[in-house]
Amino acid sequence: MDIKEKVKKLPLTPGVYLMKDSEGEVVYIGKANSLKRRVSSYFIKEGHSPKIQVLVTRIQDVDYIETPTEIEALLLEAQLINKHKPKYNTRQKDDKSFPLVKMTNETFPRLMMTRQKKDKKSKYYGPFTDARLLREALRLIHTIFPIRKCMTLPKTACLYYHIGQCVAPCIFPDIKKEYKELMDEVSDFLGGGKRNLVEYLQLRMESSAKELCFEEAQIYKEQIQALVHLKKKRFHIKKPEKSVTLSATSELRKILKLNKYPERIVCFDVSNTFGSESVASKVSFYREMPDKFDYRRYKIKAVLQINDYAMMQEAVRRMLRRLKESKEELDPDIILIDGGKGHLNAVYKVLQEEGFDGISLISIAKRFEQIYTVGSTKPLNIAKDSPVLHMLQKVRDESHRFAIEYHRKLRDNKVTDSVLDKIEGVGETRKKVLLNYFGSVKKIEKASVEEISSIVGISDGLARKIKKELG
Repeated sequence: MDIKEKVKKLPLTPGVYLMKDSEGEVVYIGKANSLKRRVSSYFIKEGHSPKIQVLVTRIQDVDYIETPTEIEALLLEAQLINKHKPKYNTRQKDDKSFPLVKMTNETFPRLMMTRQKKDKKSKYYGPFTDARLLREALRLIHTIFPIRKCMTLPKTACLYYHIGQCVAPCIFPDIKKEYKELMDEVSDFLGGGKRNLVEYLQLRMESSAKELCFEEAQIYKEQIQALVHLKKKRFHIKKPEKSVTLSATSELRKILKLNKYPERIVCFDVSNTFGSESVASKVSFYREMPDKFDYRRYKIKAVLQINDYAMMQEAVRRMLRRLKESKEELDPDIILIDGGKGHLNAVYKVLQEEGFDGISLISIAKRFEQIYTVGSTKPLNIAKDSPVLHMLQKVRDESHRFAIEYHRKLRDNKVTDSVLDKIEGVGETRKKVLLNYFGSVKKIEKASVEEISSIVGISDGLARKIKKELG
């Protein structure tokens, strides 16, 4: 077939074209938003540079690979140029003005765009022909792969962690193995020839579903839907036909007849010993996983006697008022109460008073593990082996553990206070300094006089007295 006739049959979709000479050797590789229009321009337009004019005389055949977007064409173009090293792409190989992707050589690597290969220990991909598109590609990769984005690791998790776009190695340093696997996938995508992000995510989605990790499968499904939405409307993108088995949260959405997928569930519990050191806890689960940066502890202040209803009301009210003030709180989709119908109604009254009665509210009763909703006298009909019930039990148990842990800490501190208060010369300020430094009275007991006296404000004589009194 004549080369010009073949060009006329090229599709209008994005992709990469490979120009070949009479011997079938690839002499030039390029990307295009429209394969037909871009390749046709070589044979229709006039005023090409001498280099392009010579290239056109050598072209005897054109192969092409379609891609869903121009971004994926850009990544594939770089991979193919590195593989074939075409003669007429020499400027891209040698010119330092072309951008690269750098994968840093750090414990938790990150991606960045650069134009120089200064760090020999880092990994580089490219060069790429379009800096604007490359920036878009990096934004897309950072959205799909929850890798580190910060130049320096912060001391607390940033917004990316809370929206599910970073696994937060800053606060979870033990995830080195998982993070390496994640970066291997990024590397595989950048340098391994994967050109279709939709297909890639679909494979991950199906793999997660087979392993019964339905919450992960749901995330991949949402990413596919978001990615498909980003495609240019003039190109038809075939959506995945296979459906993912619903996660527990998705099933809960159906049971509660919610308008949207409930991503964040918070649960409240109270703990006290005969009215002493009464506390409440709030735990938060995002996409069925604990989000410990949204956990809260409440020392009950307004309730002096044993009254679980009032204690629960105080804790929930404090959260709602912080929500109004936008103080480090994240809006929950569902509030789960550890208790029965009475606890539920007591908390619902608070939601109404504070103007939050639009939040879905449910409770889980310990005796028969039944789930109650507002406005219904009977519990929901949920099977004992249902993933929904297991998920809600998991959230409730975590809230109970967190409340008990806080209660014990306060109780132990009370005992600690009485011990230190008996030591002459250890006032409230020095007591706080000692506990902040050592962490507990037991650790102070094990410390040497030299260690105790090394703290500012603690003399040698006082250190010896503390050591003697603590035995």
